Parts: sequence; structure tokens; C-alpha cells
Amino acid sequence: MSAWYEDTFSRDYLSLYPHRNDEEAKRDVQGIIELISPPRTEPLLDLCCGAGRHLVAFRQAGFCHVTGLDLSADLLAEARKRLQRESLDDVQLIRADMREIPEGLRYQTIVSLFTSFGYFEAAHEDERVLQSAHCALLPGGTLLLDTLNRAHVLANLVPIDHTELEGKTIHITRRISRDSLRVEKQTSITQPGSPQTLYHESVRMYEREELEEMLAKIGFASWHIYGDLEGQAFSATSERVVVVASKARS
Repeated sequence: MSAWYEDTFSRDYLSLYPHRNDEEAKRDVQGIIELISPPRTEPLLDLCCGAGRHLVAFRQAGFCHVTGLDLSADLLAEARKRLQRESLDDVQLIRADMREIPEGLRYQTIVSLFTSFGYFEAAHEDERVLQSAHCALLPGGTLLLDTLNRAHVLANLVPIDHTELEGKTIHITRRISRDSLRVEKQTSITQPGSPQTLYHESVRMYEREELEEMLAKIGFASWHIYGDLEGQAFSATSERVVVVASKARS
């Protein structure tokens, strides 16, 4: 039986998030530039790049060596089309598991955006993602991880959404797992003349302290925790947890 993330991240997935557009990606990239000043001439990896919105934004912001990695062949195909439309033929795309960034590739900056963390059933598998990123960073390199703030999700969960979009009826239900560690989401998509499509998502939500414990165990030299990509101070009411972690220089 395949894992949920192997089935969910298809072309249908893109239609669920029309507000996640190129303009938002440009704002995200500008926030990242102001927050961590990643060097534009050094290699940058977008880990779980999806359909490539941020790849385009980074390349258009002057980053010279940009790579996107994702497990979904469908989303990588969309990323390739997006890059071709923008005549950005020098961006590398890699199909791989985020826990296993190919050996031999090294980056000054790695970014993981839009909650691409917490996908695995066991916490040690999520830890492997951070370990893989640490190994793939050049000495002195930086990892930026943008994920859910557990406290905010628990306090503000919207259990049901129902929308009509481009002839499709989209019904979403959300719940917190019994142990209060995961947010579980089921999405049904129906449209005339087609069978109903169901997608399931299950994301582990980590406390700040848990993330810091992982970073220390893996060997990151230092880190800062923010509440968004603009560098706002983190608090229980922050919607996001943005981790900026640095690898030792030697």
C-alpha cells in the first residue's frame, strides 16, 4: 500500500490551491532574501519543490544555480512546463525522496516551504529529512524550514470547508489525531461526468522544542526560530514555524 503523499500530490492537487500563485512565491522569496541573505551565486535547493513556483521566483531573483527536488513525477512535470514557459532551462529538477538527497550534490542554501515536513508516520523518519539536508549542505550552509505551528493549528482548526472551483465541488474535512500530534485532512473532488476523487493528508506537527532537539542531535551549529518568512518573532499564536539552521563551517 502506497503512502498518502505518493497518491495525493498529483495534478489535481494543484487545483486545490489556486491562491498559491507566482505572486505569492515572489513575496516568499523576497522574505527569504531579507531574512537569511542567501548568496545568489551559490547553489540553492528547493526541497519538495512541487510545481516549481519558488524555483521560478528564485531564478528570476538572480540565483544562478537553482535545483528542485520532489518525489511526485506529476508535480515535477508541471514544474518543467512552468520553467519552460519562463525560458528558464538551466534549473535542475531531481526526482527523489526528501530523506535521501542524492549524494555528491552540495548546496549553500536548502529551503523547505509550504509544510513539506512531518509527512512520515515515525518521528525518526522526519528526522532523516533534516539529517539528509544537513549532509547536503556545504560547510556554513543554511537550511530554512517552513512548517506548521502546532499550537496555532490546535487552537484554530477549521473542521469543514466546502467550495466550488472551476466546475469542481471540493469538500475538505480536518481533524486532529487522538494523540494530538497530527492534523488529518481528507479532500473529496467531484465534477460532472467524473467519479469522485478522494485524497488524504496526514502531517505531524512539531513543537519548537522538538525541532530544536532534532537540530542539536543532527549537529547543526546554530539555529533561530521565527513566526513567518518575514522574520517575525515566534509565539504560540504564530501560524508558522520557520527554522533557520546553520551547518558548521568546518
